[in-house]
Amino acid sequence: MKKLLSIGLAVTMAVSLTACGGEKKAASGGADGETIRIGVVCPLTGESSLFGDVLSQTVQLLAKQKNEAGGLLGKQIEIMVYDNRDDAVETTNAARKAILNDKVVAFIGTDSSATTLALGEVAAENEIPFITSIATNSKVTTTDDGEVRPWAFRACLSDPQSGAILGQYAVNECGFKKIAVIYEIGSDFSIGVTNEFTQTVENTGGEIVTKEAYNTGDVDYRAVLTKIKNSGDFDALYIAAGYYKQIGLIANQARELGIEQPFLTTEGAMSSDLFNIASDSVEGMIYNVAVDTASDNVHGLLEDFQAEWGYDPSLNVGPDCYLAYDAFQLLTGAIEKAGEADPAKIRDSLENTTELQGLTSSITFDPKTHLVYREVPIYQIKDGGFTKLGLFSPAIQ
Repeated sequence: MKKLLSIGLAVTMAVSLTACGGEKKAASGGADGETIRIGVVCPLTGESSLFGDVLSQTVQLLAKQKNEAGGLLGKQIEIMVYDNRDDAVETTNAARKAILNDKVVAFIGTDSSATTLALGEVAAENEIPFITSIATNSKVTTTDDGEVRPWAFRACLSDPQSGAILGQYAVNECGFKKIAVIYEIGSDFSIGVTNEFTQTVENTGGEIVTKEAYNTGDVDYRAVLTKIKNSGDFDALYIAAGYYKQIGLIANQARELGIEQPFLTTEGAMSSDLFNIASDSVEGMIYNVAVDTASDNVHGLLEDFQAEWGYDPSLNVGPDCYLAYDAFQLLTGAIEKAGEADPAKIRDSLENTTELQGLTSSITFDPKTHLVYREVPIYQIKDGGFTKLGLFSPAIQ
């Protein structure tokens, strides 16, 4: 069953999952204990609690299922969930408690890049591996100098990878040779995907005709779009925005100014709320996403989740659920391959993961960079809906 323990001022919560009924004291965990303890650090209170809830609940569900099937290496998995309130200091405190007091052998989390960086510092100090499900900042797994962080892994693509994948697809599959770009000067995400998109397009034989930036908080993009319109001939416009509101407004205003070229954009377009802002103007828009939501495996996970927790996460936080699944499978697969729940051996096993089957794609880590390689669904907006064009396997660089 699941047992909830309040610790301190409810700053940290631990959820103990066992296969037998009745409440019981937590068994000794760690590499040599009776259970294998995995820490999950995420926000359970505050504005970001929706994301933390679905991350922790997905992992708890999967651990329960695995325990009922016999466990991991003959032991039960014990999931220890810690509330970080989406705060870096709380993350640091929770991670230290998890390692020093609760003897976790690995972490899954967090759900934001800023707090995941804080988790990574503590994990590195104590040589405990962690895998984030959805923190996309490239600094999570590499330093500013480009050195790999040896204890850090991710199930999702990094921001630069997302830009690179769409760059490859745009040139090789769509035939767009000349592309214009609009991006947000105050967003690390937008700058990251823009830089990688630009480099990849140029390396693949395409050309970036112009790049124009808008400021964070802008809602009128006409001046920037006018510069793009007057920059010369181009085949497509890449909208490097992370949120559907920005994407919709930019698309509307571009069409109003007479920009008729196709749009490329980010996963931020994958929201039905986009159509409340833009309709005809986003028709034909192409973008990549993390997970193939049309997969039968996704439907099965959602059914199990709703049966366990009573709500459908796909309505608001689907990717958090799907990538939490992949993070759990990657970590438990690494533990199985290592043959014991020793943090250093788990790290080595994670680093050398090849073609592990995730929810909708096989997953491989590059041991030199810790970048994750997976098949990427490409979608297009057609007739007011989202149509999958296919799966794209990006070149490993």
